[in-house]
Amino acid sequence: MGYQVGRICYRTEKEATNVAMSQVIPSFDKDGNLNMPFYNGKSWMYQQQTVKMSFPYCAYGQYAAFGEYTGHTLAGASAIIFVIIVLLKALKTI
Repeated sequence: MGYQVGRICYRTEKEATNVAMSQVIPSFDKDGNLNMPFYNGKSWMYQQQTVKMSFPYCAYGQYAAFGEYTGHTLAGASAIIFVIIVLLKALKTI
């Protein structure tokens, strides 16, 4: 089981939280104060409040397995097409 951020599945909730919080863009409020998340050594803070995030669960390695399957399929199809082209050229020269 993993934690999904975007289309990437992370092993731990801490990794997922670090990635998600590091993508937050700092902003200024109407008083001119800079609002940005920061890591205090044990948890993420935003405007003096601890951030607790929840992520959808995912199967770690699911996309890697799908990519491996797709790669094998494309390699097999390419090999078959190559063999057919070579046979057709060989028959054409006879």
